[in-house]
Amino acid sequence: MALVVVAAGCSAGRSARPSVAVFGDRLTVVSSAPLSGTLKASGEALINGERLALSDAGGMVGPFIVGLEALNSVQGSGELPSVPQVASNARIAIQDGTAIAYIGDYDAASTAISLPLTNQGGILQISTDEGYSGFTSDRYAAAGEPERFFPSGRSSFGRLLPNELLEARAQAQLQRQQRCASTFIISDSSTFGASQQQALADQLKREKIALAGSASIDATPQTGREAADKALGSGADCIYYGGPGDRLGAALLDRVNAGGGNRKLFAGRRAANGALLGALGASAQRSLLVVGPEAASKSFEARYRARFGSSAGVAGLYGYEAMAVILDSIRRAGVNGNNRDSVISAFRATKDRRSVLGPYSVSAAGESSLSRFTVWTVRSGRLVESAGLTAAANG
Repeated sequence: MALVVVAAGCSAGRSARPSVAVFGDRLTVVSSAPLSGTLKASGEALINGERLALSDAGGMVGPFIVGLEALNSVQGSGELPSVPQVASNARIAIQDGTAIAYIGDYDAASTAISLPLTNQGGILQISTDEGYSGFTSDRYAAAGEPERFFPSGRSSFGRLLPNELLEARAQAQLQRQQRCASTFIISDSSTFGASQQQALADQLKREKIALAGSASIDATPQTGREAADKALGSGADCIYYGGPGDRLGAALLDRVNAGGGNRKLFAGRRAANGALLGALGASAQRSLLVVGPEAASKSFEARYRARFGSSAGVAGLYGYEAMAVILDSIRRAGVNGNNRDSVISAFRATKDRRSVLGPYSVSAAGESSLSRFTVWTVRSGRLVESAGLTAAANG
C-alpha cells in the first residue's frame, strides 16, 4: 500500500511534518513486545490480548480491514529488549505503508528509543506497561523532556496505565498502612530509575516515612548484591524494589530477605511481569507485596483463558484495551480513519470511554484518567490480589 502525504501545520520552531494517510482500506497496528527471553510470557499475553480485541471487532472498522503485526523486541538469544531491535521495530512501523498505530514498548528505555521514530512517522504510539512521567510531563524528567521525544513538534504518545507519580503515591500509602518507619529504595541505574526514586521519596515524605537510602543497579549480578547489602546496612525496616522483573531482581530480593530482621519487601509494576516471581524463594515470596495496575475482571479473565488457555494477567488486559482504543479511534476518525494524524486526534479526544479497564478519558498530554492500583501477595510464584491491601493503596 502507498502513503498519501497531506500538508499539515507544525509548532513554532519545529520543522513541518506532513500528515500521512494510508492509500486503500487495509490498516496495520504494529506491536513491539518481548516474545522471547525473560519476558516472553508477558509479551505473548500482550499480543494475545491485542488479537482478542481485533477478533472481537471482526478485524474491521467501518470500511477498513485492520491487521496486527507482532514484532519481537528481544534480539537473538538475548533475555531483554535491546536498543537495536526496538529501533528496528519502530522503523518497520514507519516504513510500513499500511501502519496506523504502534503498541509498545516494554519499558521506559525502550520507549525512549521507539517514540521519536514513530513520532517522525506521525504514528500514534500506545504504551501498555511503562510509567515514566517524562513522556508526558517535565516533572521528575530529564532536561529537554518531554519535547525531545517528539521531533515533529506534536505529541503522538498515549498511556493507558497510571504513571509512576500515581504509582509512587499508591506505594507510599501501602507502606504507611504496613507501618513502615523507614524505606530503602532500589531502582535501575537509568535516568528513568532516578525519576522513579525521586517520585517515591517525595511520596514517602508526605506519609512521614523516612528515606533510609537508595541504590541503583544494572544488568550485572554484582550491582544487585551491592544494592542488597547496602539496603541491609541501612537499618531500614522496609525495602522497595523497582527494577526489572528478572532473575537478577529475584536474587537481590532473596539476598535482602536472607539478611533477617523481618523486613517488609515491596515491588513495583515491573515485578508483575517476567521471571522474577517464579525465581523468587518461598520465604521472600511471603514477605513481598507487589503494587501494579488494576487486574482484569473475572469475566475478562475467564474469556481470555477460554481462548488462550492461560491467565491474561496485566499484560493481556492492557494489550486488549490498547488494540480496542485504537480501533475505536479509527472508528471515530470516520472517513479519515486511514489518516495517521486524524487517528492521533481521535485518540486524544477519548472521553468517558467504557472499557475492560473501567471508564476513562484521555488528557491533552496523552495520559488516561485511570488511577487505581492493585496490591498482590505472591504464592507459589503467582500473584494473588489482596482486597484489603488494594483498598489501603488507593486510599
